[in-house]
Amino acid sequence: MVGLPTGDGEVIKAVFLDVDGTLYRSREYEEHLLSQAVSVIAELLGIGKHEAFRKLAETKKIYKTVSKSVEVLGISRKVFYDKLADKVKPSEYIRRSDEVPQILRALRGRGIFVGLHTNSGRKLAKKVLDCLMVSDDCYDFIVTSDEAEPKPSDEGYRLLLAKAGVRASEALYVGDRCDVEVAPAKKLGLKTAIIHGGGCEFADIILTDIRELLSFV
Repeated sequence: MVGLPTGDGEVIKAVFLDVDGTLYRSREYEEHLLSQAVSVIAELLGIGKHEAFRKLAETKKIYKTVSKSVEVLGISRKVFYDKLADKVKPSEYIRRSDEVPQILRALRGRGIFVGLHTNSGRKLAKKVLDCLMVSDDCYDFIVTSDEAEPKPSDEGYRLLLAKAGVRASEALYVGDRCDVEVAPAKKLGLKTAIIHGGGCEFADIILTDIRELLSFV
């Protein structure tokens, strides 16, 4: 397996990327996703949408992610994401572009293992990746909340490292949330990059656009 030096004697042999907020940005889709998430929570808890929104907001302040918050609210993560995937329409909000698949294929063309790591369920992640025209040949492995505990748990990172067959110091993680995903990656010993979020003390690299990634690996 080939890779490029990191500057400290190690070589980057694997790149793991978050999906939402990293491979694309869409404020409209974020708002749509939140609205549908609230609808699902209201349905599953048998409460009104206003109350569901309040419960989600209060819980997320403590637990940081929707994935963990729904579990704290007593909802199966699997059931939540399956129902959410049926409701959302990412194709109406996410702009189709061939840039993302080109970048991922370019990384793989350099002999770098490409992994995706999302807190969404696999069904929802697939709908988003289809919008981005990211097919199976664009990456080597994907970790969703169906396979591992969501970030900030380190379970998904460890699974990706095992699948890639590399040491933590030989992998680069790219995400858009400092405390939730970049920090746990850094704690495990991965190289880290944050996109659209300068000022993260756990990031080795700051990216303003996913296209810049190819300049660093």
